[in-house]
Amino acid sequence: MKSVRIIPTVLANTKDEFDERLAKLLPSSNELQIDFMDGHFVQSTGVPPEDIPDLHRWSAWTFEAHIMVYHPERYIEELAEKGFKRIIFHYETVEDKRIADFAQHIRDNGMIPIMALNPETPVRRVVRYASTVDGILFLGVHPGFNGAPYVEETPARIEELVELTGGKDASRRFFIQVDGGMTPETIGAVVAAGADRINSGSFVSKADDPSAAIKLLRDASDTALAGSPTIVPAGVSLNKKSPGRRRNTRTTAASDVKMKKTKKSTNSKRTSAKSAIPIRKTTAKRNTRTAKTKTTRSRGGR
Repeated sequence: MKSVRIIPTVLANTKDEFDERLAKLLPSSNELQIDFMDGHFVQSTGVPPEDIPDLHRWSAWTFEAHIMVYHPERYIEELAEKGFKRIIFHYETVEDKRIADFAQHIRDNGMIPIMALNPETPVRRVVRYASTVDGILFLGVHPGFNGAPYVEETPARIEELVELTGGKDASRRFFIQVDGGMTPETIGAVVAAGADRINSGSFVSKADDPSAAIKLLRDASDTALAGSPTIVPAGVSLNKKSPGRRRNTRTTAASDVKMKKTKKSTNSKRTSAKSAIPIRKTTAKRNTRTAKTKTTRSRGGR
């Protein structure tokens, strides 16, 4: 039986907050994800790469960067220098004809490329890239709203990708990752559908005992793989302030903006790569709730 990897997420708005959360999560897992947001592709902002310490000091750990940004090519060399081993970029931010080149650009800098897609992005659009990247990540929440609920269609979307790439019995060369809305109640369905790796944000990071939270996720995952119904221990409280299922607060990609007219990065320190990767020229349908919701700078927890 395969073992699903549980990877906690470090998401912070300030350097002090980042340092505190990193110190809290390091003992719980030898793999960590760090989120970067530019305030344009998603409406929240986080710590910039220059505020991240040199990760080489934690040589026994593997760090992955989830870059929720326009013009992701501007981040690659700096993140490689910081010590990241995997880069998660968004399908919605790179033109189809440039995805293969961008994935190779990531590899040329010594990192593994993983492509993420938002819940609104049709699965069929990314099937052709299953052999181009090492992994495909499904966002398990509709980004853009504080307390965004888990997208119940996520397992079906994973099953669709699996079927379109040969089915469960086929030998896949890419892994499937899920980020957002993962709790002991929801992890079983995505694992049974074919997920190999799980990112957990608030469920682990806000727990009084992150290691215990990870164990709950892993136990629920193992139960699903064994074909048994998921049972969550009664009375378990990982967070004194808000026990039970976590709601998701991840912010969304501003997918309704025409990407070829996106704003330039406000960080003057970061310059364009020599061979800039054009962003997608298509537009996505605006979620009507976005117009009714004024999103302020938040932690964007998942």
